[in-house]
Amino acid sequence: MRKIIVFTILILFMGYLFALESAPSEVVGFVKYDCVTTTGTNLNLVTLSMDAGYANASDLGNAIGNTICNTVSKWDVAGQGWIQASYVPPMGWGGDFALDPGYAYMINVTSNVDVYIDGGLITQPQYNLSTTTGTNLNLIMIPMDRSDLSMASNLGDDIGNTICNTVSKWEALGQGWIQASYVPPMGWGGDFAISIADPLMINVTSNVTWPTSSDFTDKVIKTYIKNSWRKK
Repeated sequence: MRKIIVFTILILFMGYLFALESAPSEVVGFVKYDCVTTTGTNLNLVTLSMDAGYANASDLGNAIGNTICNTVSKWDVAGQGWIQASYVPPMGWGGDFALDPGYAYMINVTSNVDVYIDGGLITQPQYNLSTTTGTNLNLIMIPMDRSDLSMASNLGDDIGNTICNTVSKWEALGQGWIQASYVPPMGWGGDFAISIADPLMINVTSNVTWPTSSDFTDKVIKTYIKNSWRKK
């Protein structure tokens, strides 16, 4: 699955120099997920990385197209399994559930499709990562303000490698997980590249809240504006 991120910054101020020193009136954009079918299952992960206005699983499914997206699933940490909403014609959606901005969801598609999550910025979430009496898997999204996390090992170290010992990404073409693991004293093995808006599954050894705070401030946005102008 390939992902494309595009931001547009709308500046409603007069003057180039003033724009560089002022917060933007609005930041909008989209994240595009290339969702695929395979010769086996057809599961793909997407995230609500932008404020697309989807309140329920059925909203996301209908936006993609219920003839294309027939299931939307969320990860249930307490039960360590998937909770699924399904579209069955002519009845419609069954098992509908609420969606949360900044979280990842598994969808099943019946044909290859580009899924666009578009809108304004969301408040970047803090994840209450939890252990259970069984496995300890938690599904997260790399926040839009964490471009400093470029490798799975960076994420694991940021959470704490004594707490987060595996980071996994869904490989849609192979319909399985690719995993980076921390094994002391050797360190991280199977490391792979990550980027903002990526959906990732992590294993934790104790309860922790991550990130501890959001750094997506006016200063960060203004830095993005300056860099965008310099690239032109």
